[in-house]
Amino acid sequence: MKNHQTKEMKSSLWSILGIGAVALLAAALPLIAQTPDFAQAQRVNAAALQQYEWKSRTEIQSDGETKRVQLALMRFDNHGDMQRTLLSSSPEPDLPTRGLRGMIAQKKKKEFKERIEELSTLARSYSELAPETMQRFMATATVTPELTVQHKMVRIEGRSVLHSGDSMTVWIDAASRKQRRVEIQTYLDKKLVRIVSEFQDLPQGGPTFVARSQVNYDGRELVIITENFDHARAQL
Repeated sequence: MKNHQTKEMKSSLWSILGIGAVALLAAALPLIAQTPDFAQAQRVNAAALQQYEWKSRTEIQSDGETKRVQLALMRFDNHGDMQRTLLSSSPEPDLPTRGLRGMIAQKKKKEFKERIEELSTLARSYSELAPETMQRFMATATVTPELTVQHKMVRIEGRSVLHSGDSMTVWIDAASRKQRRVEIQTYLDKKLVRIVSEFQDLPQGGPTFVARSQVNYDGRELVIITENFDHARAQL
């Protein structure tokens, strides 16, 4: 009975979406699976994004408690390198500076900052995949349509992208072939790291950008949330 109901639900969904959606996905799947086409689209988008500057808010949480909030201005220099200018930051917590307690506090502070940097570097490594790595990912990934009444998406899922045992899942709009969501599961010091990025498009045909990303390390032990907004054409 359960299998029969599931088949009916799927059939009903296909009916709601219509034959046009089926044809759209049938055409989109092989195109998206072509690595050069997809990779080229990503390069064009990245180049277009370099013409903008924007604000970025980063919140760092530890065990559910906010430890720091920073606001920065992001822009690219003439060499295409990202530049980050700090606009504001929450105050540093008062820590003991003398004796054994001071030594322990300073050590924990140093280790905390180092872990943040390690996680940031790890997340960045997945967002800046080399062309050959992306080609390998696309060649071995599973490509699956995901249909709802509101969205016609394609899910691309692969494993061992950068490290043995990791995984990356990319959701792409079936019509525009633009990224909408990326989920990554990887490891740092044998502890699970989950990275989720949500994408949006700038208005008037502008490029796609990461609107929000969240990095979770070992559950709730450490969480980094980044939100990007207020995009504007960079002043040259």
